[in-house]
Amino acid sequence: MVPRQDVQKIISKLCGTLEQLFPQARPEAILFGSYARGDADVGSDLDVLILVDTPRQVISAKNWQVGSLAADLLLDYGVVVSPIVENRDYFHANIGLLPFYGNIQREGVRISA
Repeated sequence: MVPRQDVQKIISKLCGTLEQLFPQARPEAILFGSYARGDADVGSDLDVLILVDTPRQVISAKNWQVGSLAADLLLDYGVVVSPIVENRDYFHANIGLLPFYGNIQREGVRISA
């Protein structure tokens, strides 16, 4: 488990790199899962939804780069980071339709990068 200040550093670094990967995307981070609930333990991963203003096809094409970034964060901080990058409009349009998105909307914690 990483301290709260490191969670902020990890998310800031993640968003900063994603700004380069998705120019003009305005990344918005939502922490969800055990770290958001406050019940993370030593084996917990860091679940982060990053909303961007980028078409879903472009996001999909760059998923391998997001995975590579997550691997770098693991090496730097010793915690598995599980980022999900999603189109902002798609997320908001599907909050009521997809339970996963509804849960993130209800229980997630928005983190400023």
